[in-house]
Amino acid sequence: MKSYVLAITVTMFLSALFAFQNIGDVTVRFLVFEWVLPQGVWEVLVFCAGAAIMWIFSIFSMFEARGKYKKELKAKDERIAAVEKEKKTILESVAASRSNFPMNEDTARRENTKDDPTDGTVE
Repeated sequence: MKSYVLAITVTMFLSALFAFQNIGDVTVRFLVFEWVLPQGVWEVLVFCAGAAIMWIFSIFSMFEARGKYKKELKAKDERIAAVEKEKKTILESVAASRSNFPMNEDTARRENTKDDPTDGTVE
């Protein structure tokens, strides 16, 4: 933000300097209007009008980009919800399959080693 303010300040200073150095009068005709202004003032006004018009267009493009990002975010949120639902379904099915088999492989292996009198040693 500070650099933005600095850029505006420098531009305003340079525009004022330009207007001060170009004080010759210029007649400006537009449609049915006619103005007599110093050349520097006229050029600074045209510059400011152009900057304002470009700022307005940049606001429109910012809203357009914002809408695009909102759509992408909504699609990703929907994808996350679908994946979380799938994860929940998988976990429920794994839990259901474990409840059908009360003894898993680790428990069976431990019980087999209790019956083995050699206790894993080789003679």
